[in-house]
Amino acid sequence: MLDIVSIASDCTRAGRLAALGFLPGRQVRIVRIAPLGDPISLEMEGQEISVRRAEADLIEVKEVG
Repeated sequence: MLDIVSIASDCTRAGRLAALGFLPGRQVRIVRIAPLGDPISLEMEGQEISVRRAEADLIEVKEVG
C-alpha cells in the first residue's frame, strides 16, 4: 500500500484527481500498469480507478511499512 503525500498543483489535473478522491492521507495500491505504461489502474477504498500516466505522475506517495 502507498500513502498519498501530496498532489502537484497543476490546476486542471489536480482538480480532477481530487474529484476522484485522490487526497493526501488516503491509501492507494497499484493494481496494474498497461503494457505501454498508460493507463495505470489504482485501487483506493475498494474501488479501482484508472488514470493516465501524466496524472499519476502528479501524485506523490510513500510506501506504508
